Amino acid sequence: MTELQSLRTLLAVIDFGSIHLAAKALYMSHSTASRQIRALEEHYGTTLFERSSTGAAPTQSCLAVADFARRMIAESELLIDSFDGEFAQVEHVRIVTSTALGQTLVADAVGEVLAANDHLRISVSYAASLEALSVLVNRQADICVNFSVTDRDLVDVPGVMTHARHESSNFAMVDAAHPLADRARLSIRDIAEYPLATLPAGNTVRLQMESAVRNLGQVFTATLECSCPILMARAVSGSSMVAMMSERTIPDILAEVGCRAVPIVDDNLDPRFIQILGTSPASDSEGAKTVLEALVKHLPRG
Repeated sequence: MTELQSLRTLLAVIDFGSIHLAAKALYMSHSTASRQIRALEEHYGTTLFERSSTGAAPTQSCLAVADFARRMIAESELLIDSFDGEFAQVEHVRIVTSTALGQTLVADAVGEVLAANDHLRISVSYAASLEALSVLVNRQADICVNFSVTDRDLVDVPGVMTHARHESSNFAMVDAAHPLADRARLSIRDIAEYPLATLPAGNTVRLQMESAVRNLGQVFTATLECSCPILMARAVSGSSMVAMMSERTIPDILAEVGCRAVPIVDDNLDPRFIQILGTSPASDSEGAKTVLEALVKHLPRG
């Protein structure tokens, strides 16, 4: 299964022309997709993609491997179909989450689950925190991974149960040459002096930023609104902007794009929690249980 997944990743990178976009389409993290491509290059002893700032272009060797990959995947699917009843029951698990959590926490967990399970299909949809909760309440998803902004249970509604909640620290993402990059910690007053990159209106981190800046008697104006943490990191790189991120939504390309993450400690910010929710009563689906276990495992430690 792991080899087939790597071959699927290779084909996706060819199709999208980008490891980042391929990873997003396959619901895995950028680092997982990059690791799979590197493993294939080591296995075949050749460079499969020419990387550049604009994406990844397949080499001639890559195109040869792609032909092999398509045959392998097609033959595997035919073999599964031939077993009729034994493989007929495929479980489908639906997750709703935010883009930032979807490309980090959820991508890591889903990638791990799919690499180890042949009979599970997972679909991931994106929504702001309150909208995502509504999707779960309406039974349009089996699992919700989003943010809450207090230490009380925000899902005291019939049909929803909490599987995990983890307090998530705030960080400022800045260019490595930024005046704030070498600070041990920052306050909202520190970062409010610079252009701000934030999530779109309606997201928890954006609401927290707006409130904290207003408490300082300043007007909140976002220079950049972006729901994708990787694109935000690339935009912050080489600029004076500051992006406020949760610890588990910080992309793993910071060093690659020349950025750093500095902790934010400020009394104007309420505690923020990553919560993993499910439908109640708890589903008897083994697939849902497997996904929930993986999500909890990939929460920040400590």
